[in-house]
Amino acid sequence: MVFNISYSEKEIEFVRKRILLGDVPRFLYKYRDVSSAIQFLKDQSIYFSNFKEFNDPFESSANYIVDFTPQQYYDFFISTGFNIISAKEVARQIASGKIDGKDVLRNATEEALSSIGYFCMTARPDNLLMWAHYADCHRGVCLKFDILEDLDSFLVPVPIEYNSEYIDFDTLNSNIVELIRRKSCDWAYEQEYRIIKPDMHGLMKVNRRALKEIIFGCRIKENEKETIMKEGILNGFLDLEYSEAKMKCHSYGLSISKI
Repeated sequence: MVFNISYSEKEIEFVRKRILLGDVPRFLYKYRDVSSAIQFLKDQSIYFSNFKEFNDPFESSANYIVDFTPQQYYDFFISTGFNIISAKEVARQIASGKIDGKDVLRNATEEALSSIGYFCMTARPDNLLMWAHYADCHRGVCLKFDILEDLDSFLVPVPIEYNSEYIDFDTLNSNIVELIRRKSCDWAYEQEYRIIKPDMHGLMKVNRRALKEIIFGCRIKENEKETIMKEGILNGFLDLEYSEAKMKCHSYGLSISKI
């Protein structure tokens, strides 16, 4: 299983150029309730979750390919850090039937997935379902981030691909990112991008300059708008822009305008 999510300065610069060319979104959004938005203004931290915390039970599901020869198992164990003696012994026990190689690979895949932290974002600030599901039924906000302001935190946005069937996943030779980026087509409305970090769970502080705008939901209370704007000033977000989403009059949709 190939698992490499570290980036050189050259690769970071390449991503920067792709963002400037429009190949990778520069601005991504996070729908939040009011209390979560206020908390971000106070501590400037984003939360990287474990995939087991997701609300989709099909997360990282695939047709796992797990039938391999003892030599292929041996090569795999060596690549994952086993010493030669241990790798040979495990491969020998798999060949003799004392250990089920399929279970070994399933456990290794589970361990790799569990080690990754996810921060999920979207390309759209005006999605009706996203407002309903993740921003307290339109009573919350949508945060607009400029990822160029903090590539260390937001590199690299991985676009989710949506499918009606599981992909085939070679547990020895495929990059685990290909597994992470797949979801059911029922979720396609989210237009999701994932920031993935190895061995990162919990809160990560980001550059405050990355937050460019707060969009208020069409049902948010006026006093909560005022509270959020005051917190922005108190916590040093002096150039932060504010907008509000309003229901369109003649169609199902939202219009977003500056305050």
